Amino acid sequence: TIEETKAEAKKGNEDAIGNLPVALLVENARALHKRAEAIVKERITGFRKGTTNDPNWMHSVRVRDILLAHDFSYEVLLSGLLHDITEDGNMTLEDLAVKGFPKRVIELVDLCSHDTTVSGSEARWMKMMARLVKANDADVWAIKLADIIDNLRSSHTMPEQKQHFMKTVKAELLHRLSKPLLGDSSLWRKLDVLIGH
Repeated sequence: TIEETKAEAKKGNEDAIGNLPVALLVENARALHKRAEAIVKERITGFRKGTTNDPNWMHSVRVRDILLAHDFSYEVLLSGLLHDITEDGNMTLEDLAVKGFPKRVIELVDLCSHDTTVSGSEARWMKMMARLVKANDADVWAIKLADIIDNLRSSHTMPEQKQHFMKTVKAELLHRLSKPLLGDSSLWRKLDVLIGH
């Protein structure tokens, strides 16, 4: 444990002294991840559209888990977990900074978020897509791919027109735009299969 490593380092144990910085980093990463999970569970309330047993916050957890299954970095996993927190959790990017989240995580969450000053959900989504294209960042594309993969998996609860738009417009556009940066990845290939290519 971290406490044992600290105690051994204090005694002068060379191995413990060498391992202490890594152990502290791991401990801090765990604490930050637990904080993110608690925020998501507390702030993203209600149930997924068309369900009474799928809490909204579970989508964020599933996005994180999809990214984990495809070996993305810790910052990407944390950002995937928090990707909806500004839109659905009523938190600002400044709130995330105050809670101790790294600058890179806040940057990725920002890129994943809709501009709420734009009226109309489709217009907000298109503006976000334009920002993603401009950013040209593989990490944010990975988060959005995990997001659409989970949305497609649960789209059967949505009205048919929304399902169609998600698969034929949103998923197709994400698939095409992310190909230059992620086309060789297992995550991109997973979306490729889901949309029937």
